[in-house]
Amino acid sequence: MLSNKSQYILSKIGIPLFGNANNPQINDETRIFFFQKDNILTLHANSVDDYSEKEMKLLEAIVESIRGPSASVTTGTLFTSNKQPIEIRQFSEIENLKAIIIFSSSIESYIKLNAITSPSLEEMLIDPSIKKNLWQKLKPLQAT
Repeated sequence: MLSNKSQYILSKIGIPLFGNANNPQINDETRIFFFQKDNILTLHANSVDDYSEKEMKLLEAIVESIRGPSASVTTGTLFTSNKQPIEIRQFSEIENLKAIIIFSSSIESYIKLNAITSPSLEEMLIDPSIKKNLWQKLKPLQAT
């Protein structure tokens, strides 16, 4: 699977890919972006490639706070619908996942996983006080 950055570059040089990137909902499908580092999987309504530097630093800090053995970053896109929600078996090394964090309330209904829900990274940067709830949910995972 091509990364979002690769897909963007190919589209800019005139090589068409899967469809119109500006229309994330095709045939009742919703696009969900994932960012997996080590044994932490995060799910997003927007591509992590589109995040600001501050949002990426916050995401990295969250993952670093509970991560396990060092591994490379994996990013990608999944298409889902209410008829076929995302399940944990769709991700590599599922048995080793320590935590799944959803960073958007708009995609929650498409995900049938035991996950931690969180406000978006942008919301947490605007109002840092809402980070407290997320840190409380993540604290028990730091010791394991």
